[in-house]
Amino acid sequence: MTVENDTSYLEGRKELCNEYGVNFDEVKAIHLKLVPLIKNIVEKEKIAKKLNESYENVDRNLKYWKEIWDLSTSNVTPKQKSLLELFLYLELSEGVFDELVQVIAYILMENHHDLYDPHHLKFLKDQKELDKLDFYFKLQFLEKHDFEFVVKAFDRDLRNAIAHLDFLIKEDGNIVSRKSGQKIGNVTDKNNYLGTLCAMIIVIINKVLIGDPAIIIEHKKKC
Repeated sequence: MTVENDTSYLEGRKELCNEYGVNFDEVKAIHLKLVPLIKNIVEKEKIAKKLNESYENVDRNLKYWKEIWDLSTSNVTPKQKSLLELFLYLELSEGVFDELVQVIAYILMENHHDLYDPHHLKFLKDQKELDKLDFYFKLQFLEKHDFEFVVKAFDRDLRNAIAHLDFLIKEDGNIVSRKSGQKIGNVTDKNNYLGTLCAMIIVIINKVLIGDPAIIIEHKKKC
């Protein structure tokens, strides 16, 4: 069996995916789509260097996220826990998921998939131009190239509410929109879900870049 088709290394993470509601079949599908794309370009030294730099950013930010996660499971009040949960989701969105979207978009570009910048009316040429592209267009690009499962894992409305401080936290920990007064959904579950999916994508990238899929988030499930 070729590396591109071998998803056996993921089997040890199936239980983790099931626990946090991540569709394991979709994770294997991400492997089947992503691994051949990485292998097409990983032998090119310049590209491999950029991929490794981006991956190091993701790895560093994921470790920061894990430290805050541990803090949120410590002896804090319900209100403090909810505040930490919101910050966790923003950190996960901006520091981990955003970087992974950037990595996948760059991999697609280097595999000759053209990415159009509607603001500057041109196709992007390199990673520097990709860095400046609006995140929304990167998500559209991934969705267009069969990474819908990755895109749909991200709650853009929640990210924007946190970034724009559109929330109030009650003493019992319930979170509501400052503008509408509506209750904001379970942020714990959203952190569990997106964090686990990001970890699985990192495992897949690790497998190709260094042959070691060992990295994984070991976190306790919170209710």
